[in-house]
Amino acid sequence: MQDNYITLDKGTCDGIYPEMGVANGNGIIGIVYMVSDHYSLVISLLNRKSSISCKFKHSDYFGYLRWQNNDSRYAFLEDLPRYAQFQKGDTIVTSGYSAVYPKGLIVGTVDNIADSEDGHSYLLRIRLAADFSCLDNVLVMHNRNCAEQHELESLIK
Repeated sequence: MQDNYITLDKGTCDGIYPEMGVANGNGIIGIVYMVSDHYSLVISLLNRKSSISCKFKHSDYFGYLRWQNNDSRYAFLEDLPRYAQFQKGDTIVTSGYSAVYPKGLIVGTVDNIADSEDGHSYLLRIRLAADFSCLDNVLVMHNRNCAEQHELESLIK
């Protein structure tokens, strides 16, 4: 299993900083990890270190999106409660529960439904909306209140 990163030809001189969200016209791509003056390194969704809070477009049931294999078309939504109601084909979007992505950005659709290893939750295979085999232009998003949110959240840790 590989840990995939994406290099962008924009850096701090262009207003790019760590923990900014990255997406394209189809869906989310990853999170800016490291930055130099003219380049940025993005942890893509296709990286074991990536964990994105996602939810169903039609409800507030949420879980964490993680990549588990070598197929760039799919990731897995983990930790969904057994009482959650959904079906194959449902749209998965960002939850807005972090400072990186706003609520409602497209992630993908439910492709397969299975039980988690412990049987206490669902494990959903998500067909990613972004096509990682042909990325070209991306959008880097900035949450103007990110620092304030992190400061407040750090008070409880």
